[in-house]
Amino acid sequence: MKRLVIILVLILALLTGCQAKPAPSEGLTPVTLNLTYIPNIQFAPFYVAIEKGYFADAGLSVKLNYGNEADFLALVGSNHEQFMIASGEQVLLGRAQGLPVVAILEWYHDYPVGVAALATTGIQQPEDLRGKVIGIPGLYGASYIGFEALAGEAGLTDQDYTLRSIGYTQAEALVTKQVDAVVIYLANEPVQLAAQGYDLAVLRVEDYVPLVGNTLVTNEQTITGNPELASSVTKAIQRAIEQVIKNPDEAFEISKKYVENLTDADAAIQKQVLAESIKLWQGTGNGEESQPWENMQAVLLKLGLMKQPVELQEAYDDQFSR
Repeated sequence: MKRLVIILVLILALLTGCQAKPAPSEGLTPVTLNLTYIPNIQFAPFYVAIEKGYFADAGLSVKLNYGNEADFLALVGSNHEQFMIASGEQVLLGRAQGLPVVAILEWYHDYPVGVAALATTGIQQPEDLRGKVIGIPGLYGASYIGFEALAGEAGLTDQDYTLRSIGYTQAEALVTKQVDAVVIYLANEPVQLAAQGYDLAVLRVEDYVPLVGNTLVTNEQTITGNPELASSVTKAIQRAIEQVIKNPDEAFEISKKYVENLTDADAAIQKQVLAESIKLWQGTGNGEESQPWENMQAVLLKLGLMKQPVELQEAYDDQFSR
């Protein structure tokens, strides 16, 4: 009898434990969305999509993951992961290496990189960079590609200027006059410096040579094997982007849950960072849809980062974002 009681107690405990832990996302498809960098106000659409239930409405339970762009590209290309945010040059470089990655949503319609100088330097156009020392995080990534595209459009070669790798110290390097100009992200350093009272001249790469900015990336296997999933993720993100544009103050409040120390940061500056980011998402409509991809590939080939061109029609598929 005692043994029976013990068994019944154990069964009851087991059942109670099972009932106490219902799956909060029961019936939803788990998806990991890989983001580069760290939690940031510029990722507001993804936070909004989670908190307002847009992913759940699309049948998805989404986990956000942060890390290195190149690592994520390899994982998505090998189908170990299905989705990430990546800049346009990474998509082309990945395909050149045989990775079947595909951009399915152009999140940023304007390229987010530019060159900034103090207004007193007299730098007003790309040609004015001749003979100047330009600070850049490093000879890699979107900053490097964007600057080389801008310089090339102005007819400048690497003999006409000095690029100095300074890490992510652009604001300090500029105001202390360690360099004449810096390569920046349009929604970041100009906002920070303007808040400190500095008058800047900013050359937007997009105004001279449209390139592909940040995109939602998947792989060929997902597109062909599970197009419904690709469509669901894309549509939910588009819905969230529209909501952030419509109500940025709400998006800012939602983002506080995800971005560490955001509540302690200067709210006015961070809200302006979001406002400038929104401008990049909306874009200016420069050029035909294919032109930024063609321009991007031309720059990569010129720099020797790609040996042969890839089929651009295979690098971008807009069937899910139309």
